[in-house]
Amino acid sequence: MEVIVVDLCGAGEARLETLDGVRVVYLSRPTASLWSTARFEGLCRASAPVVAFIEDHCFPAPTWAVALIEAHQAPWVAVGYAFTNANPKTYISRGSMVNDYGFWLHPARPGAAVFLPGNNISYKRDVLLSYGDRLEGLLTPDFSLQEALARRGLPMCIEPQAMAAHQNFTRLAHLMRANRAYARLLAARRVRFQSWSVPRRVFYALVTPVSAPLLGVLRLLGSLRGRTSLLPVVLAGLPVHAITHGWSAWGEAAGYLFGEGSAEQELHYWEIEAEREAGG
Repeated sequence: MEVIVVDLCGAGEARLETLDGVRVVYLSRPTASLWSTARFEGLCRASAPVVAFIEDHCFPAPTWAVALIEAHQAPWVAVGYAFTNANPKTYISRGSMVNDYGFWLHPARPGAAVFLPGNNISYKRDVLLSYGDRLEGLLTPDFSLQEALARRGLPMCIEPQAMAAHQNFTRLAHLMRANRAYARLLAARRVRFQSWSVPRRVFYALVTPVSAPLLGVLRLLGSLRGRTSLLPVVLAGLPVHAITHGWSAWGEAAGYLFGEGSAEQELHYWEIEAEREAGG
């Protein structure tokens, strides 16, 4: 297994170079798509048939890699992880976990899935490279790429044994801002890569602020089928989920109407640069 760390600003260079088996790629050139570029560069420089993305605030279990390798022996083109909470002490961190990874909280339901996690996920490399020049834009957010894979009828799944502990936001305002940027970027790249017409963009911009929060809650509750042990955790986090989805829906509407604007730069900040409280 090879490990590639994409360092966007050279931070930690001395420490990273001392790790055996870790290859560091340094990107210092200005770009409007730092996060997309980092993921794209890591993918292109990898040589293994399977690539697994994981954030610096997400910590894989010891059996994570083995579980992914075994899962990818099947024809799945994308395999998602199951998640636990790395900083569960505060209500907001627990609500943030429900909001961002509630569908895939441990114990996750195994097998074929339409929705997979974003940011922390694995793919078969050759399938991604088949997208050519479109790939860099599709890589962020992952839901854009997953929608493209689904349109081709390519199978995706969740592997519950591929577990990772995610460190969450501990301030509601930070969670809301990150989610709003993510939603706007997703909407804008749907328009871009699916060639949406103007009437369709306007229609989705009008209905999303009303429908998206409700659909989000219904889908989240529906994902608990066979996982009723998670019901107290999810119900406790629903206020955070509802508030965050209500706010991010306006970002999604803006993406349909006005494009991504500075959404990726904002998302890059909240996911890459902003510090998270380990004890949260």
